[in-house]
Amino acid sequence: MESANLWQILSGYPTGIYTVLIGVMVIFWLFAILGALDMDIISFDSDVDFDLDGDVEIPGFVGLMHTLGFTGVPFTIVLTVLIFLAWIFCYAASAYVLPWVPTIVLKVLVGTGVLVGSLLLAVPLTTKIVSPLRKLAIENKAKSNKDFLGSNCKVTSLTVDDTFGQGKVLTLGTSLVVRIRAASPNEIKKGDIVRPISYDEADNVFHVITNKEFENKLKD
Repeated sequence: MESANLWQILSGYPTGIYTVLIGVMVIFWLFAILGALDMDIISFDSDVDFDLDGDVEIPGFVGLMHTLGFTGVPFTIVLTVLIFLAWIFCYAASAYVLPWVPTIVLKVLVGTGVLVGSLLLAVPLTTKIVSPLRKLAIENKAKSNKDFLGSNCKVTSLTVDDTFGQGKVLTLGTSLVVRIRAASPNEIKKGDIVRPISYDEADNVFHVITNKEFENKLKD
């Protein structure tokens, strides 16, 4: 296939939409690798708190993630695999099916079907690919939760109270995004370092106090 024709397929409709998304994900991962992004990779559990310039809960979306088998794996990884597979399917259809479609109108209609169909085909394959990662994450989480007590935890949500909060526990060579709670009122904010002092298995949350409070307890 000539390079000009290849680029025409990659940049044209419908493959071009996935090509742009692939480009966005490549830039995202490059920034992440270089450390320019202080990213909190979201992992979906059965009850997830999101910090999007506020405290937002979207149980319907989480339910959809459960149905698709995407929970327990960092969402950025799921999204990258999903887009990449959809891009491959879409390119194949654009290269070998769309050229046989006679008119522009039909090409647009068939192309839209290819766009949606590629995503639908990518979903079950993505589930199979990320499934081993989910099992690994669950096993690792089960072994390490209580080991994080007393560790440094960086707050990643705007605030932390007795009903909401998210943080990233910092350890040697790795980190774990966790749900955290703290007694209210408090002045804990995004970017602060707090210390987990207990873990509630029933609610899957760490109860934290400020670093200063933790150090004072050690002195006492």
